[in-house]
Amino acid sequence: MADEEGGGGGGGGSKKKLIIIIVAVVLLLVIGIVVFMLMSGEEEEQLPEEEMQVTDVAEPLAEPIFLPLESFVVNLKDGRRFLKTTIQLMLSEPAAAAYLTVRLVEIKDIVLAELQELSVEDVKQSDAREDLRQRLISAISQIFPSEPEWEDPEPIRKVLFEEFVIQ
Repeated sequence: MADEEGGGGGGGGSKKKLIIIIVAVVLLLVIGIVVFMLMSGEEEEQLPEEEMQVTDVAEPLAEPIFLPLESFVVNLKDGRRFLKTTIQLMLSEPAAAAYLTVRLVEIKDIVLAELQELSVEDVKQSDAREDLRQRLISAISQIFPSEPEWEDPEPIRKVLFEEFVIQ
């Protein structure tokens, strides 16, 4: 009888272990499915917001034209620090790029005038570069003719900073 109890108890113990393992695996699968559904649900909610942001941005150019303006070093308004930046313009029209290339000296003068108006506080602000980009686009666009020979009325798409260092 002692042999029967030992043998029967061992079989029941292995069945209990098997049931515990199965329950644990099923529980892990359920938790995994719940986590997956929660994660995929958040992505679906975020997609429309991202799509809205993308539609607000101008359509990307198939063949952008880049016009390098070289490096600029200017003293900031406080007089103790200076800014070194390298700028390029991204344009949509080859004719506008040719027009601006002929007037590079005038463009550099406009950029220098805008950069010299900056103070250290202006540059440290989080949105300062974006404001500077918009001011540069607006100022440079002033030299375009009133009736340009190209189709795009705003051929300067972006002002790109390759380098922006304050010392």
